[in-house]
Amino acid sequence: MNTNFNFSFLGLIFILLSYLLGSVPTGVWYSLANHKIDIRHLGSGNSGSTNIGRNFGLKAAVIVALIDVLKGWIPVSLASLFFKDQPEIIIFTALACVIGHAYPVFANFKGGKMVATSIGALLAINFPLALAQVICLFLILYVTSLMSFSALLSYGAATLYIIISHPLSVFKLGFFVIYLLMVYRHRANIQRLRTGQEPMISWGLAYHRQLGFLDGFLRKIQEMIKKRN
Repeated sequence: MNTNFNFSFLGLIFILLSYLLGSVPTGVWYSLANHKIDIRHLGSGNSGSTNIGRNFGLKAAVIVALIDVLKGWIPVSLASLFFKDQPEIIIFTALACVIGHAYPVFANFKGGKMVATSIGALLAINFPLALAQVICLFLILYVTSLMSFSALLSYGAATLYIIISHPLSVFKLGFFVIYLLMVYRHRANIQRLRTGQEPMISWGLAYHRQLGFLDGFLRKIQEMIKKRN
């Protein structure tokens, strides 16, 4: 695998700026501005959109998630435009964004789990693949109601596709590293998944079945069928 890196001075500056942009702690600042509390003191202690949603609702989660996606999409799109002949700068920009999100210098290096920002970076590099990954994420989420499982499985599939199909070794390596970091950031979630203790989000088939909603709904359907017969 050829992994010879060629960085210009401007490229290195751009990568550093991308890390700083990724370090903007969206969830922390949102919770402080709107609720006068650091989101890291609530729920899972994570600053990402899932914990925001559990504590402050869907609207807050969507706002934080979209901004976190932009933290990956904007710098990687600009890198693809200005450094199109230097693919190593493009992929290191993506790495810088997601590392900044996970370990933000503006929030004592305690950030999110990289999902939204990684999706943003992938959107800038391969829009159709990112779109397919997001669709898969929501399909899995709808069935399982488990955000961590859905994110890891869908982004893992996208990473595998890049490793198999992308012509540039630096992109294969870069996205593999991003996925390894994502898995590492989800290590507590993985442990809870293994023990069946990972909390569900309040959406999807598994969540409603847990509440008995689906069982009641299916019984009503069965009763209607019996009456018609």
